[in-house]
Amino acid sequence: METWRKDPGASGGPRRTPGSTGRFLAQGLLVLAGLATTAVGFGLYLDTHDEAVAHHTAPACGTAAAPPGTDCVRSESGRVTARKTDGAYLLTVARETAPAHTFEVDRDFYEDTAIGADVELRLWHGRVAEVSYHGHSAENPVRTRLPSLGVAALVAAGSALTVRGLTRSRRGTGDAHLGAAIVIGPCAYIGSTFLIPWQWPLVLVLGIPLLGWLAVITAAATLL
Repeated sequence: METWRKDPGASGGPRRTPGSTGRFLAQGLLVLAGLATTAVGFGLYLDTHDEAVAHHTAPACGTAAAPPGTDCVRSESGRVTARKTDGAYLLTVARETAPAHTFEVDRDFYEDTAIGADVELRLWHGRVAEVSYHGHSAENPVRTRLPSLGVAALVAAGSALTVRGLTRSRRGTGDAHLGAAIVIGPCAYIGSTFLIPWQWPLVLVLGIPLLGWLAVITAAATLL
């Protein structure tokens, strides 16, 4: 009598084939590459934010709180050489060691100064971070356009790779990865441009964009 033997793999569920293992590995590599690229984008965002706000808490150069080699804020005097109102209140200040620079100030600051007035400048890493005069002060914002473009490009590319890796083995997801990049890219640019100059706690500066990114990735990977 012929004896039938049960295939050991029949009751153990679907067996992983070499092809499926390769696809699973490719998915994992895409996700890892996407997360790494996104992390670089968030790192650029945080570095630019730190550069924009660090002078607020940095010690003054030449004090006990700023020993040699410590990042510190240096004071320098300047003189107002021109005043102009052109949709904003603008003061041009000549420096001791560098070319003149134009600052946007508020109305009270503008009206309390005159050509020839001596103002105080706060320098951070060689850049004028703040100008002040008789109790008035004005920030000199960090230029964020190029850093924000870099943040947007990196985060959008990383998001597309991440979503592609998460959805690669599923049918019906179409161009979900491209949709995620199209949504996240402009949001990353606008959001970073807005948040970089703000002296908010790190939990807000990083938490707000990170939660937004997670929401878009989750929607793209599960709902589309």
